[in-house]
Amino acid sequence: MEKDKEKFKVLFVCTGNSCRSPMAEGILKRMLGENKLDNFEVFSAGTYNMNGAPPSLFAIEVAKNRSVDLSRHRSRQLSRRILREADLILAMSDVHLKAIREMDEKALEKTYLLKTFPSRQRRDFQHPTNAGDFQQDRLTSDEDDSQSVWYIKDPIGGSMEDYNLCFLEIENEIRRIFPELKRKAGEKNSKAHS
Repeated sequence: MEKDKEKFKVLFVCTGNSCRSPMAEGILKRMLGENKLDNFEVFSAGTYNMNGAPPSLFAIEVAKNRSVDLSRHRSRQLSRRILREADLILAMSDVHLKAIREMDEKALEKTYLLKTFPSRQRRDFQHPTNAGDFQQDRLTSDEDDSQSVWYIKDPIGGSMEDYNLCFLEIENEIRRIFPELKRKAGEKNSKAHS
């Protein structure tokens, strides 16, 4: 369908696709609905092989309290096909950047950490501006080893309060980047019509 080709496709990536990325997907979909914007397609996936699992109960509850319904969400594993469908990929930590790089290095050209988008610069350590140089960046093998302020911490195994804080952090980041997302979607539509 021609209209679908013009949609700006945003992919959120976390580990299990059961907490952070579904919350981010739900938040952005809610905001798009509130703003009556239908030129987006929003989806999420996880780097861990957990296809078909429901979100954690705390994630469902916290999201529900903020007018986001995750009850029908089922996790899906990240794949090269999913990466290639997206116009923009927003990851929660460097662990996810590393997994994306290993799966499809070309996808890094459109991949950012959610907390640094639209820039690839971070103040806590030198970060390459060229997407192809991600392999020279400091990449951790275990998210828990890093306390980087540029990561959205995984709430899995935590309390309801941990999930609530995670949701609010993601929501704040999506509000921050919302104007840039609208701009990028408009740019894609302009190119499609020129």
